[in-house]
Amino acid sequence: MSLTTSYALQPLSQGAEAGDPIPLPEGRTVLGRDAACSVCLPDSSVSRKHAEIVRAGDSLHVDDLNSRNGIHVNSVPRKSASLRPGDELRVGEFRFKLVEAASSKPRPPSVSRAGPVLVAAMKTQPDLEITMKRHLQLSQDRTERHRDTLYHVCYWLTEGFEEETLRERCLPLLQQSFDAEFVHYYSENLELAASVPEAGKRAAGRLAPFLAERFQQLPEASIIEGKSIGVHQRRVGGINYLVGLIRPAGLSESSPCAFIVVGRPDDWLPFDVQDRVLMQAVCQLWARTLLRVREVQAIRKENAVLKQKAEHGPVLLGGSAMIEQLRGRAAKVAKTSAPVLIEGETGSGKEVVAHYIHAQSQRSEAAFVKMNCAAIPDGLIESELFGHVKGAFTDAKGDRKGKFEQAHGGTLFLDEIGEMPANVQAKVLRALENGEIEKVGSEKVSKVDVRVVTATHRNLKEMAARREFREDLYYRLSVVSVKVPPLRDHLDDLDALADHFLDKFCEDNGMAALKFSREALRVLKQHAWPGNVRELRNVVQRCAIEATGGTITATDAKEVL
Repeated sequence: MSLTTSYALQPLSQGAEAGDPIPLPEGRTVLGRDAACSVCLPDSSVSRKHAEIVRAGDSLHVDDLNSRNGIHVNSVPRKSASLRPGDELRVGEFRFKLVEAASSKPRPPSVSRAGPVLVAAMKTQPDLEITMKRHLQLSQDRTERHRDTLYHVCYWLTEGFEEETLRERCLPLLQQSFDAEFVHYYSENLELAASVPEAGKRAAGRLAPFLAERFQQLPEASIIEGKSIGVHQRRVGGINYLVGLIRPAGLSESSPCAFIVVGRPDDWLPFDVQDRVLMQAVCQLWARTLLRVREVQAIRKENAVLKQKAEHGPVLLGGSAMIEQLRGRAAKVAKTSAPVLIEGETGSGKEVVAHYIHAQSQRSEAAFVKMNCAAIPDGLIESELFGHVKGAFTDAKGDRKGKFEQAHGGTLFLDEIGEMPANVQAKVLRALENGEIEKVGSEKVSKVDVRVVTATHRNLKEMAARREFREDLYYRLSVVSVKVPPLRDHLDDLDALADHFLDKFCEDNGMAALKFSREALRVLKQHAWPGNVRELRNVVQRCAIEATGGTITATDAKEVL
């Protein structure tokens, strides 16, 4: 390019050219709201003296003049930058492209609000009614952008979204609001739980554990310059950080909490007090809302349990992660009619899980019929399952319905299925495959509609490999499997289970209400519980019988264990 090349700012609107080019002569060209500026942009999004472009021959440089909303070069917030033909410059709500031309039209002394350039270059204000959309377009004016950010965040928080959904909505909004290169969300245990842009699309800039812990212990939203922490981790020295703590009220600074990290390269516009105030407001709202959401979720869970108790329905007691997972798994498989195999140690609560699956299914209004295969003699189990006709054997004095017929339209629960005799397994397989049964002593085939749920403490797969259990029946029974954990793996639930068994025993036996002391519960938790929940129920009943006062003490608990 020669020294005689002409340069101009071409006003833009939505990427299309609009209005006359504004020539850029040698020396300084000041852009601002003040009428005395070289280029007057009369709008509240523009400061009185917003920015200046300095031209020296073919060299052009733009500098921000400490404006309220800053400048953006190619959509990046910058304090200063060199300009080349094709670059886009944003000043407040106005967008321009630097163009090279042989000649330029005379530059207008100002850009009038009524003129075509302003109408074309100005961007329409965002509609607050689009809040439910995931991706929003905020105003270019920082004051309006911050206001709209608070509006959308408040709206989403009050909707009661799950935490993951909340992050998916808020993090992109914060990236746009703060003109950031990235926004990261760190969990309470210092893991990078979410990021925008997502990891892989750009360098994630993950914090070293030492810095993450340091950020987590900040007293409030803070601005941290990369040069002040660059000695602790490579590649962070060129980034400036805005950090916000999602710390509920009353939680000490030393307590772990989630936090948000917003990053900009140090050659972009620096964060300032307005950015810090917005981050503090967003994080305080976020923390208080999550606290309320968790309280509401706990109340809803408690209400669900109480409702089930009131309706005398099955209850999966406990609030540990393991029981929550079991409850979710059982509710999921309940939606189908597929056979379910429940596996778990003796006394772990397999029958309760089976009843819970039935109660959550579409068959809940029909019968729930149960049979323990280990408790019935081999010679009678076929009759118990399929029924018999009069005269089928010596004591068959009349026709009798079996468990399959009794459970028609509902659920049949076969406990300890591994103890079922081999000669009966073939008839059970036929009932599962075709829904057909034959009563003992009859050749008449009857149709039944039954969902079969089975349970065992044995490894049916290994039994099938040893030919101790029909392999085809095993695969038919285990279409869906549910594993019930032993009590020793979720001792956090022992308190709730013990209280439940104690209350029920006292109520059933007309006894005055009793309660466990903390020391007594601590003693119970130290036991190995080989008999699982069934053993706990028996121990609780013995405690109630032996108790001499209104509270079961540690001594009482030790005596019955």
